[in-house]
Amino acid sequence: MLAAAACSRPPMPVVPLGPYAPVSAAEFRAVAARTAPVAAVALYFHWRYDDGSAPIRGRGAARVSPPDSLRLDLGVPVVGRATLVLAGDSVWSQPEAMADRVLPERATLWALFGVIEAPQDGTQIEVGEAVDRRLYRLTGSGGVVTMLEMKGDTLVGATQQRGDRVIGRLVLTRDSVGGLVRAAALDPEHGVRFVVDLDRREAARESFPSEIWRRP
Repeated sequence: MLAAAACSRPPMPVVPLGPYAPVSAAEFRAVAARTAPVAAVALYFHWRYDDGSAPIRGRGAARVSPPDSLRLDLGVPVVGRATLVLAGDSVWSQPEAMADRVLPERATLWALFGVIEAPQDGTQIEVGEAVDRRLYRLTGSGGVVTMLEMKGDTLVGATQQRGDRVIGRLVLTRDSVGGLVRAAALDPEHGVRFVVDLDRREAARESFPSEIWRRP
């Protein structure tokens, strides 16, 4: 996973009550569409990154615009500032090296904000039921299995496995009306923790200026 909720051992995936059943790509795309942003919104947050050596803290803002645009502006100690933009299928960043690292994990970045990206063609999709949530299991051609945990139409967690080994865990904390409060994820292979705590959200009165999505 792109980022991480630290503990010495990652939380294990939720276990379904019965066997999984296949789901069509069209059905799953409808599920993913219900998590997509419906209006432009600005999110302001503080974040913590810990790889077991020297924890780093900072503040940031995310501007989200339907159907598929996300801009992150992060205040980073020493570096100063970092910007990352996902606009449709394009990705750019400053520093530029960020885009190369994020591009393969763009679905995880969206998931940090509760949004599910439709999987690539050829992904095997299955659904199972747990005590208080619905589980979607996605198996890609690379052998990595992604488990998405849903309560109603809301994403509350995700797990990635390679074989029997958990390689990523994402937990989303929401308030009583379903608003995102915290996103925490764990990369147990590298011992990395990353937590985003939302301070406030502001609905945009109109669409964001088009230039914020363009590479300078």
